[in-house]
Amino acid sequence: MTTWNIFTSKQKMAVELAFDALSTMDGITDRRDTFKGGIQRIGFSDLYSFVTSSDSMMDEKLERALEQDGRLRGELDRLLERTAVYRFPKLAAASSGKADHRGGEGVLIRLKQSRAEQTQTYVIIELAPDFPEAPKILFLRSAPDRYIKHPLPEAHDGVIQVLAEEDSDLVRALRKVDTEVSLH
Repeated sequence: MTTWNIFTSKQKMAVELAFDALSTMDGITDRRDTFKGGIQRIGFSDLYSFVTSSDSMMDEKLERALEQDGRLRGELDRLLERTAVYRFPKLAAASSGKADHRGGEGVLIRLKQSRAEQTQTYVIIELAPDFPEAPKILFLRSAPDRYIKHPLPEAHDGVIQVLAEEDSDLVRALRKVDTEVSLH
């Protein structure tokens, strides 16, 4: 787990303000980099909003920028690492190359096919009673540098359930052993 988890809400707010100030300074001091080919580039504040707000989703502009800019991907990876409530690294390669669960200290993510509808799968996140805070967002990073963000519903008795189509990006990425997963 990261240091972010032990911060108070006041400390987290101070960090957010510092990130915002640094992002503003980046924009002021490096204007030549802000626009490329007449198109405004994605800045740190855009990344921060994407990572921390459950309402902010991946749009074409951000997706394109991440595909084209390795530095931006690196910034996003560092931000995801620093703000994660919990991170799951890539799994050790299994013989089938597919995963149906990921476990760690106080967290278990399972995939379970729906009995009622064979084309649907439950993503079940089980949290230990002493887990620091229920996550609100699930992030996945699959090769090659593809990011998926999925807002999570409220936890009930330490369990979060998401019903998704079996062929959805979410389920396909969770099944891949080389996908990195983080809870925010």
